[in-house]
Amino acid sequence: MSDTIILDILLEKYNNAKYKKVGNCIKLHYQYHDVNVNLYFDGYDKNYPSTSIILAMDKSYYITSFNVDNFDEKNQYLDKIPDPILNLIKDENNKLTSFYNEMRKRIKEDNFQNISYSSDIVFNNTMQCNKNKENGNPFFHYIRATAMTPEHFKKLFHSMNISKEILTKIQQAGFTIVTTSDPNKRKNFHEELKNKEILTD
Repeated sequence: MSDTIILDILLEKYNNAKYKKVGNCIKLHYQYHDVNVNLYFDGYDKNYPSTSIILAMDKSYYITSFNVDNFDEKNQYLDKIPDPILNLIKDENNKLTSFYNEMRKRIKEDNFQNISYSSDIVFNNTMQCNKNKENGNPFFHYIRATAMTPEHFKKLFHSMNISKEILTKIQQAGFTIVTTSDPNKRKNFHEELKNKEILTD
């Protein structure tokens, strides 16, 4: 199953949800090798949907946002993931192929919950204690007039649903992207691109 189809499935499930306000999302929860996997998805900005996962096991946890269009174990950012979690989800060859294959299967077959970020205990507790600020802010906040570093470009490509073409346009225009962990502070990324005249359509 291609990753484009995975994104289409997530969008369909989100669009079928009853509530689609700024702070709402759909959530998938399951266990993988004793690790609790929590996947959050919303299409608040239909052009650039938001996806994040929280992995938890005992007192260890990990949060990251990721690009569903580039849903590949070779490309996904799992930077700074705690060893107790990584050791349980990686294959014998130290890759995450089986982990991501299981996630694809679950996205296709399992039912999602319709929730609000503010009422989800796992999401809020993780955000309060999150040390992974580099990849743990899943929402677009604003565009800032500062040069985008190559490292930030790479991180945004792997962690947000933004193409390299759009990121290059932002970078060439002298801007960078600021993200936030607060869904109520986020803005519509597509509208911001038009306001900054990075996109003209």
